[in-house]
Amino acid sequence: MEPSSLSPQVARRLAVRAALLEGHRPTPDRAGILEVVRGLGSLQIDPTRAVERTHLLVLWSRLGPYDARDLDRLRFEDQLLFEYAAFIMPTESYPEQAFAMERFATRDGAWERRVRDWMAENDALRQSILARLKAEGPLPSRLFVAPPGTTDWKSSGWTGGRNVPQMFEFMSRRGEILVAGREGGQRLWDLAERVVGRAMPRDVVTPEGFAERRIRSAVSRLGLADPREIRDRVPILPSADVRAAIERLVAGGTLRKVTMQADPAAESYMLADDLPLMETVVGRGWRPRTTLLSPFDPLIRDRERTERIFGFHFRLEMYVPKDLRKFGYFVLPILHGDRLIGRVDPKMDRRRRVLDVRAVHVEPDAPVDDPEVGRAVGDAIRELGTFLRAKEVRYESIPEGWRAGLEQPSPA
Repeated sequence: MEPSSLSPQVARRLAVRAALLEGHRPTPDRAGILEVVRGLGSLQIDPTRAVERTHLLVLWSRLGPYDARDLDRLRFEDQLLFEYAAFIMPTESYPEQAFAMERFATRDGAWERRVRDWMAENDALRQSILARLKAEGPLPSRLFVAPPGTTDWKSSGWTGGRNVPQMFEFMSRRGEILVAGREGGQRLWDLAERVVGRAMPRDVVTPEGFAERRIRSAVSRLGLADPREIRDRVPILPSADVRAAIERLVAGGTLRKVTMQADPAAESYMLADDLPLMETVVGRGWRPRTTLLSPFDPLIRDRERTERIFGFHFRLEMYVPKDLRKFGYFVLPILHGDRLIGRVDPKMDRRRRVLDVRAVHVEPDAPVDDPEVGRAVGDAIRELGTFLRAKEVRYESIPEGWRAGLEQPSPA
């Protein structure tokens, strides 16, 4: 069967739709938050708060203004979400994630062996953590002291010698303990079985089953994906195992090969069940939105893929010296329908409750003379201000063609 050929527009729209950035928004409450996390599979956690933490921004881009406390309620009261390896995930995915935890504990890589050896040398520390959490419940790692004789975790980075926090991290990666809450920004740890409860796995997951499940979910959440993009989402298995799983899914009819008109020689994959969307997204079934994206948003987190599908070159300039930055410290790309048309350089001044927009940069092919596009972008920026509880949005540098749409009244 000949692969289907996708136009650049269809490829973009499939990616946007899969990222939950098209169509009607979910309700901005606990149910809507849960719907988004389940749809995306996970939320990446990053502490940078020049605007707002990235996992909160990712939800805002899909929900609009919402109560961020509802996310913590879903995690720590309802236990419908859990945190693992700097991601927030649906608790029902825990059995699958447990396979990754087991691979971390047993995989024969040099770094994994080093971790195992260090944990074995310091089992007294590990056992003391388990015993105290079992007896006392959720606690922060700062309340624990390494027993005499603990050997240092050696690292050239900032983790060197931080033996107690490192033991907590490694025990978490192995699935022994998980984050059960937060107190003043610090994580509270508890035994994993108390955090995820009934989601503890009872069935054995094979490497083949794990690979096929991960590939199906990755392709579904990307809309379409090439072999490299799929492989990057199953990093704990050898590349040969991932390729074999792709071939099984193609042979079984679950995946279909597709090509992009811009590069017919490069193969990508879609779920066979999603093939009808190639027509849906070019007709009345396409319902575009305009919003801003965190630099770590799932739609653009893979920079190579972002350039391949959207023709949008994006790099985070947070660690670039200020005088060498091209766009700004923590820039939010502008998604308008199926195109990335510009970038906003904002900073939230929480003391003054002012959202300072230092610049709105437009792409060369952006509709910069269209006032309706300017209004849509302005609405997105004002809505971000509402979410951040800003009393005012202030602009420094903006495109003249969008000025009227951007300079509307600020949020109350």
